[in-house]
Amino acid sequence: MTSALIPLAYTAACAFVLLSVFRGLTLSFKKQARKVDRTGLKTTHPELLDENGFITKEELLVVHFGGIDGNALSVNS
Repeated sequence: MTSALIPLAYTAACAFVLLSVFRGLTLSFKKQARKVDRTGLKTTHPELLDENGFITKEELLVVHFGGIDGNALSVNS
């Protein structure tokens, strides 16, 4: 009798794990879809604005750190 319950318990455990995974994925996609700024407004970082409150036209310094592909540090202006 015990040998008949093992496949049933295994199937139930696998079903539980799969349902938990799908539930987690669904919750993360829902959370990602409604991800907005906490104020509900479009905001811009203050350093990107000039003295008149408009986005600056000057060249910005961009720094890229080594990523997954193993590239070294690079600096572009």
